[in-house]
Amino acid sequence: MRIPKLLILLAVVTALAGCTGQGEDPVPEAVWEPDDALQRAQAALKDDHTSAQRVRFGSPHVGSGMNEKLETSGDKPYRLDLVCDSTDVRKVTVSLAREAAKKEADVTCVGTARKVPLRINFPAGPPVTITVAPTPGDDPTGLIVWELKTLNPTNVQGCADEIVGC
Repeated sequence: MRIPKLLILLAVVTALAGCTGQGEDPVPEAVWEPDDALQRAQAALKDDHTSAQRVRFGSPHVGSGMNEKLETSGDKPYRLDLVCDSTDVRKVTVSLAREAAKKEADVTCVGTARKVPLRINFPAGPPVTITVAPTPGDDPTGLIVWELKTLNPTNVQGCADEIVGC
C-alpha cells in the first residue's frame, strides 16, 4: 500500500514543478520605439479648441535637450503644449524666458498612463526662449514633443500670461 501513496506524491510534486514556469520563454519587455512615442505624444497634444492654430512644432531627443527661440508677434495669444515620452528619464525641466521674466515647470516623462501635456499661455510680444537641459547618461531614450499654437483670445483658459504670472 505504501508504494501507490509514494507514486501519487511523486506525481503531484512533478505536476506542481511543471507549473512554475521554469523552462518557458520569458515574456519580452516592451521596447521603446521613437515612432510609437511620437504617436503617443501627438495624441496627448491633440486639442479640442478649433481656433487653436499650430505655428511651430518639434520633437527633440531628451539626450539633446532643446533650445528654441520662438517668434511670438501678432495680435493673438500663444500657448505652448509640451509632453515628454521616455523609459529612461523620469522628468525634464522646461524653462520659458521672455525678456526678464522666466518660468520653469517639470514634465513627467515615464509611465504608461495617458500623458497630460504641459500647457503654458502667454500673450503675443517679444520672442520666447524655451530650453530643456540635455539629459546626461549613456544615450537615454526619449522625446520631448512640443507645439506652439495661437489661440482665439476668448479660448485662453486660466492665466493669460504664465511666464510673467497672474
